[in-house]
Order: sequence, then C-alpha cells, then structure tokens
Amino acid sequence: MKNNNSTTFIIVSGIFVLCVFAFVVAYNILPNNKESNSYYVKVGDDMSAKIETVEIHDGKLYITTSGDPIEYCVKSTKSKPDSKNLCWNKIENNIASISIYRYKKYYIWIKDDKGNISNYLTVNSNEKDKN
Repeated sequence: MKNNNSTTFIIVSGIFVLCVFAFVVAYNILPNNKESNSYYVKVGDDMSAKIETVEIHDGKLYITTSGDPIEYCVKSTKSKPDSKNLCWNKIENNIASISIYRYKKYYIWIKDDKGNISNYLTVNSNEKDKN
C-alpha cells in the first residue's frame, strides 16, 4: 500500500509541475493587451525617411519626420496601402498633421522619395490631449 501512495504522489506532483510550466509559458507567449504608446516604426534598410515623433494635440495628430519623406498615410486598419491609395497625403518641411477621432487606433505609414513604404506605426488616440 505504501508504494501505491508514493506513486500517486509522484504522478500528482508531476502533473502539478507540468500545469505550472504550461501556465508560465502561456503567460509569456500570449499578448497582455496593454497598449504601448511608444512611437517606433521599423523601416527597411532601403528607406531614406523615418518618423521621428508623433504627438496628439487638440484632436490632431502631428507627425515629424526626417530624411526624404514625401507622403504619409493614416488609416484605422493595418492593411498596407499601395502607392496609389487615396490615403497618401503630402509631407511638407518634414511635418504633417491630420484630424483624428478620440478612442481609436490608427496606423501610420510614410513613403520616401524612392517610393518605398515603411512598416506601420500604431498610435492610440485614447490618451488625453497634451496641452
């Protein structure tokens, strides 16, 4: 009878350890639903332009760029726009602005003078306007 109790203990302990391990792995793999308000966009090596800052003031989104950007695109969906999409607007003096709605998520792309399109940058307009 003693051997049966120790076998049961070993099996139950092993199952417990596996459950804890599975929980830790799942916790680290699954997204934690916390929105990041960092304004970083990864651009390709061939991009000659980049987004420097993104700010929200008085219901407008202000984008400051560097390099050779010619146009920007702001959408509420993350499907990459092609170069002929109607969302593209001119960037003048490395600054652009667009009116936005609060409590929405926006995706921003820039296009350089060679026609290269950046990866998207995500911005949440959930925060209060910075005055």
